[in-house]
This record gives sequence, C-alpha cells and structure tokens, in this order.
Amino acid sequence: MHPQFHVLLPKFRVFFLLSAVVLSARCGQVKTSQPITKLPDPVLGFGILARLPGLWSGPVTSTTPAGNFNRWYVDFRPLSGGEVSQYSTLDADTVNVMSFFIVKHDGILKVALRTEGVFQNKGCVTYEVIDKVNEDAGYYRFSDFQSGEKRAYTEFKFSGDSFVMDVYTSKFNKVNPPVLHSHWEAKLGSKDTAIETMKKLGFPQAVMVKDFSGVFKGMTESIYFTLENDPYKSSTQPLVGQVTVNISIDKKLKTGKKHKILLLLTTRSLYEGIKYVEDNLKYTSRYVYLDADALSYTFKNVHPGDYYLYSYVDIDGDKKYKSGDYMSSDIQQNFTLEPEGKITENTFIDYKIP
Repeated sequence: MHPQFHVLLPKFRVFFLLSAVVLSARCGQVKTSQPITKLPDPVLGFGILARLPGLWSGPVTSTTPAGNFNRWYVDFRPLSGGEVSQYSTLDADTVNVMSFFIVKHDGILKVALRTEGVFQNKGCVTYEVIDKVNEDAGYYRFSDFQSGEKRAYTEFKFSGDSFVMDVYTSKFNKVNPPVLHSHWEAKLGSKDTAIETMKKLGFPQAVMVKDFSGVFKGMTESIYFTLENDPYKSSTQPLVGQVTVNISIDKKLKTGKKHKILLLLTTRSLYEGIKYVEDNLKYTSRYVYLDADALSYTFKNVHPGDYYLYSYVDIDGDKKYKSGDYMSSDIQQNFTLEPEGKITENTFIDYKIP
C-alpha cells in the first residue's frame, strides 16, 4: 500500500511557462476591473488552448548538467475564458509555472506564454508569443517577443493523447542558432477535472486577456531577471486558491536530516479500499518535497476542486516509498477547495511500510 512516486525536476534548467492575467474569475463567471474585450476568430494559435487542459506526465531530458528526470506531473486547467495554466512545486524553495493566454500584439490576437522559474524567491520570467502554427498538424511554436527565435523558442507537437515540448536556447546569446535545452514527452492521464472547469467557464473563448502592444517597448528581449519588475505577476492569477498542510510525525518513527517528506495532492484516490493502484498516479495534481523537520507547507495557486492528500517520509532516498519508509495511514483523506479559497489540512505520518 505504497506508491513508487518517481519525480524530479531541475532548478532553472527546464523552462516552465507562466502568465498572470488581470482578469479575476470564479467558476461560472468572469470578473475584471476593466471591460473584457471579446474578439472573433481567428486568434493565432487558438487551438492549443483546447488541447492543453488535463493531467499530464512524462519524462524530461535535458542537455544541461541537471541531466534527465523520470517524470514530471502537471495539472493544466483554465483560469478564464482565454487562459489555461499549470503550477508545479519541487521543494519549498522551487516553483515552476506555465500558462498560455490571449494577447493583442502587432495589432493581431495571438496566444502568448510566460515562463517563470523561482528558487529561494529569485528567478527569471520569460515571455514568448506564438510565431508559427499548424493547427491541423498540432504544431505550435513560441519565441521571444522582441528578438524572436534568435534568443529562444519553444515547440509543442501534439498527437492523440500525447505531446512533446522542446525548448531551444541561445545560452544568453552565446550560440546561434539556438540549441536544444530540454525535451518533455507528456502523456495525458485524465481530462475529467479540466473538462468540468471548461464547462463552467465556457472555455476556450476568443477573449483578449492582455494588450501587449507596447509592453516590451525599448527592450531587446522579453525576459526579466527581477521578479519585482515583472509586468504580469503570478499573484494576479484568477480562480486559484491556497492549501496549507500542517505536518506531524509519530514520535515512534525516527527521522533524520537526510530524510524527505513528500506531500501529494491527487484528484482521485490512489487506493481501492486498502489496495494501492499505481496507475492512479496519473491523477497527480500537485506535490512537494520537504525536509523531515517541516511542520507546515502552503501550496499556492491551487486549482479549485476535490483532492486527496497523501504524506510520506522517504528514509532511503530513492523516492519510491516502499518497505521501511513512512506514510500517513489515512489513505482516504480528502477535501474541497473553493474558487479563490483558502483551506488548512492536517496530516499525521504514523505508519511504517512493511
């Protein structure tokens, strides 16, 4: 009754994309401080908005010293009629977010993306805009708003229930043309929760989320190394909420500095009765690794909905959570997060896996 949860992500070595919109939305309605501009098709790259919602996972390979990683889990869901996002957390200091949203640029409606990688409150934000698309073939390419493909670009290739994401970089303008930076092979686990949100929001819609006509004027590239100067901060993301988990470990279970806690949020139970169902890891929405002495952690930007909470302590460091590791015996702990809500859950790690 234990998962073999293999997942590692590099810090700053795999691009993750984020947009933060000025819309403030709740399920079934959209709020904004200024009128929403509804625009007719075509929106360049509009089809990718419908392809992305769902729970995805797959291996990441990287040309950087970070190396390769067995599996990355993400949960893409709409935040408004013209935006879809996912949020990932590796540990308490490392956050990665990916979003796609409709902008006006050069007088044309296009899909844009924003990449944010944060480690210990420091990181960079990269904005890219779609510059090549073949809707019939499921191909979409995004590049720097100012310097185009010369600095960096990201390709998405969809086929059935899978897609490939390839990120190319000029290594801060040191190489030309850009070289492969990372490669992610994602397979769809489930669209159930995403479809529910799509229906409530009427997603996707040809709605201009942000006017980027002059945002990057005077800049040579659309990248920010100081988050304070980011023109579209993630804190303005609509619809999402927060989940705080208080952690306690039975005193009979010994832990040390090298041990790690895993907190795992899934949209369906990992168990049928007391039987562990490994295939249900495809319902992973959020996770984080923490030091064994952590007492609490807050997941930010969590999509509203129903969740199951699991907690483990990895004793031997293999991230497989097998015999000898610890876990909470409450294998059906669940909760519901309302739109823009805040909730606190307590987890008690009290069981040594036999």
